[in-house]
Amino acid sequence: MRRLENNNWFFSDEYKKMIENINRITNSISPQFEAIRKANLQLGSILQTNINQDTIHAITGIKSKIPDFTKYSKQLLETLPAFQLSEEVRKFIQETKESEKLSEDEFEKKYGEEFEICRTLGEHGWVVSGHSNPRDIKNWYDHIVTGESEKIVDFFEEENGIVISNIQKDLEKKYTDPNNKKYFSRGYEAFQNGDYMTSAMYLVALLEARVDRLVQFPPNTKYKDKYSNKGFVDVKKEQFEQASSFFTKRYYFLDVYPSLIAFLNRLFVDGEYKFGNKIEPPYINRNWLLHGRSSREIERWECIQLLNALDTIENVLSDKSIAEG
Repeated sequence: MRRLENNNWFFSDEYKKMIENINRITNSISPQFEAIRKANLQLGSILQTNINQDTIHAITGIKSKIPDFTKYSKQLLETLPAFQLSEEVRKFIQETKESEKLSEDEFEKKYGEEFEICRTLGEHGWVVSGHSNPRDIKNWYDHIVTGESEKIVDFFEEENGIVISNIQKDLEKKYTDPNNKKYFSRGYEAFQNGDYMTSAMYLVALLEARVDRLVQFPPNTKYKDKYSNKGFVDVKKEQFEQASSFFTKRYYFLDVYPSLIAFLNRLFVDGEYKFGNKIEPPYINRNWLLHGRSSREIERWECIQLLNALDTIENVLSDKSIAEG
C-alpha cells in the first residue's frame, strides 16, 4: 500500500475501504498509521485539521465503522505484535466516541473555543461556508483579529470567482418557486452589474423570507427572539438528535449555527442603531435598508456575505434531516 503524507488520508475513501477490510491488513499497514501520527489528528488542534464539506460527507460513513475498527485493531494487536496504533490515534478515536454521547449544550461547551471563533465570524458578517474547511475558518478569524477582514473575500473571488459561481448554481437549482426565483435572479443580476444596493435589497428580502419559511417561528415572534439561540432551539434540537457522528455535529453546531445566528442577529436586530438615534450601522441592516433610511454605500463584499449566508441557510435548513452516510 502506498504511503500518504497528508491530513486528508484519514478521511479519504481509501481509509474507509481500509476500515472495512482491516481484518485482512498485514504488517505493511504500519506506514499509513505513521502518517496519521505525523498528521497529529487530535481534537485539541481541531482548527488545523483540513476537513472540507466534501470530506464531512465522506466522514459520516465512518461512524458505523468505528466499532469494527476497534474490534479488528484489537485482533490485529493480538495476532500481529508488529502492528501498532499511535497513542495520538487511539486518543482521537476515544475522544470522538465519547463526544458523540454528549448533549448539545455539553458538546458546545466542551469545544467552546471553536464555537466562539465561529460566532465571531458571524458577528462580522461571515457565515461558515459549506465550501470552506476548518483551516479557512481559522484564517478568516485571524484576518478579523488583525483588522484585515477584506482578505476573507479572496476565498470567494479567487480562481475567477469559482466559489461565488458554485453558490449561484446551487441557489438557482433550489429556487424553483417563482417568487424566490425572481428575487434571487434580480438580486444576482444587480450584483453582477455592480448595483450593490439593489442587489442587497433583493437578497435581504429573500433571506428573511427563506429563514421564516424554513425555521417556522411562532407567530408574532420579535426579531430579537427569532434571530437568537432561542429562535433556533427547536430546529437545532431536532437536528442534534438525528446526528450521531462527531464530524456532523461539529459542522452544524460548532461551525454553522454559531456563525449563522450571530450573522442574522446583526442583520435583523437594530440594537443600538435604532432610527431614533440617527446613527446608521456600518454594515447592512434590514430595517435601515428596506425602509429607505440607508445612506451608506454598500460594497460588493457585503453582497458576497449575503450570497454566502443564503447558500448556507439552504444547505442546512432546506432539509432538516441530517444524512450521515
